[in-house]
Amino acid sequence: MQFFTRDTSGGYNNGDINGIARAGKMILAVIGVILFLFLFCIRSVGAGQVGIITRFGEVNRTQASGIAVKLPWPIERLVKMDIRVQKEEQESAAATGDLQDVKATLALNYALEGSEALKVFKELGTDYKNRIVIPAVQESFKAASAGYTAQQLITQRAEVKGKAFEVIKDRLEKYGIRVVDLNITNFQFSAEFNAAIEAVQVANQNVAKARQELETTKVEAEKTVAAATAAAEAQRLQQQTLTPELLQKQAIEKWNGVLPVYSGANGGLFFNIPAQK
Repeated sequence: MQFFTRDTSGGYNNGDINGIARAGKMILAVIGVILFLFLFCIRSVGAGQVGIITRFGEVNRTQASGIAVKLPWPIERLVKMDIRVQKEEQESAAATGDLQDVKATLALNYALEGSEALKVFKELGTDYKNRIVIPAVQESFKAASAGYTAQQLITQRAEVKGKAFEVIKDRLEKYGIRVVDLNITNFQFSAEFNAAIEAVQVANQNVAKARQELETTKVEAEKTVAAATAAAEAQRLQQQTLTPELLQKQAIEKWNGVLPVYSGANGGLFFNIPAQK
């Protein structure tokens, strides 16, 4: 054991100085080892992530979120994979069952299952989105739209979405990728199809207008017939109730008391007195 002693001049001798130097080096070495471990052997895996640790390029184990301890590179390497819900939006083009070109925007929500991350890393690597997710989205719209006409894509959008969702689910879940939701928006058809749809709408509007006018004419005609029928019936009833006595009575009731005056051929005047029966 080395003891530090002062010499007679009050300082340290050479042996003491060498001992202090060695102790300082040991402390620095320990600090260096700690820094080495911290920089190269200790890693953190964030929330919503899973770590894949490889040893000499071969998959060795997985690491949940938190502190991960591994051997330094190049012996072991840590790869982080996101297991939170992710969104992928794609423009897709397809053909309908009646051979109309259609485009749409598909928005897929999906997530990597943490328990399947090791399998996905082995089979697909970290770029699984470009390898299987995007192709599955594109293929799902083509498969779904082929079973519907262009008109049905618009009127039965929920069914189209459901079919596309099932196609994506079948393709991705076998790899450990969970399909959360799918939305299909912004249907776009060719200019020719849009023009045809507009022409049909105009024709339908004209037909509806013509039917309305026909109904109006029919109602007016029925009203005219009803009015004429009512007038004829009233006249018939009146004719049945009119008698000579009633007519004479009505004439007397309307007479103002002045006898009608007529001029004869010789310029004379005479009065017409109604005959009494």
